[in-house]
Amino acid sequence: MTRSRIGLFSSDPWSKRVETLSQALSNLAVEIIHVIPWKVARVGSTKHHLIHSGGVDLSTLDTMFVLDLGANDIGAFFNRIGLLSALTEMGVRIINSVSSILLMRNKSESMRKLISAKLPVPKTLITESIDDAARFVRENFPCVLKPITGFGGLGVQLIERDFDLEHVYDYLKFHSQMFGKGAYILQEYVRGPGFDIRALVLDSEVIATMQRVSTGGIVTNIHAGGTPRPNTVDVSDLAITAAKSVKGSFVGVDIIPDEDGNPWVLEVNATPGWTGIQKVTNLNISECIAEWLVDQSV
Repeated sequence: MTRSRIGLFSSDPWSKRVETLSQALSNLAVEIIHVIPWKVARVGSTKHHLIHSGGVDLSTLDTMFVLDLGANDIGAFFNRIGLLSALTEMGVRIINSVSSILLMRNKSESMRKLISAKLPVPKTLITESIDDAARFVRENFPCVLKPITGFGGLGVQLIERDFDLEHVYDYLKFHSQMFGKGAYILQEYVRGPGFDIRALVLDSEVIATMQRVSTGGIVTNIHAGGTPRPNTVDVSDLAITAAKSVKGSFVGVDIIPDEDGNPWVLEVNATPGWTGIQKVTNLNISECIAEWLVDQSV
């Protein structure tokens, strides 16, 4: 029987999740190809198209699992999306699919999908107009300002100081220059119990959850300093519906309960990490993902 060939696409091949997933796949006798996006080359001509990395023809892979895109620069982003799209055309299964990744990286589009699925989401404004953005801030103060693209909580800010409200145009201009890329996403602030919930959804099943406690501010992402702890709030139905709305196979869903305990869906993530959540669950997440990837590659 031919061994499955699975590519692990990550700009950080030495990360803990790459290490543990590689070990889990090795235990299943899988041939693993580590694909560092900035080491991939594409060669094309009229009759020939080759995508290779380290001497390996990537079109020979059964599956490519995208752990992270690792691209903040727009040129690198489009290059990586392009090579994943090309591999899809060559018959390689990409997880998550390129369309799903693109949808989740665009916060305005993923928000639209969550709303269409009739999920509870905070009141949100998406606009390029600084006048409309400033009006939203004044009418919904305090509120949360987010970049239209991004990950890891970068650029997510709570507008809550009177000084920021008084100088709202300067605040919005500065945020746009740093993170916004010409568009604003503003969201009503959900006052919660001091934590949010991350649910990992794999193939329409919640495999693990955790509560993430902020060590300061509103950003709870683990690599931004958030602290994981066990979760006792059932968010399975919301998380599964959210993952299905963006057609994601492996999705991180962020949910926050308000002060009355009502849950609100904040975001969906196409390349969720699991180092933090692994600390508060008995399930071996890497083994679970590895077994599923092998099943998908048959």
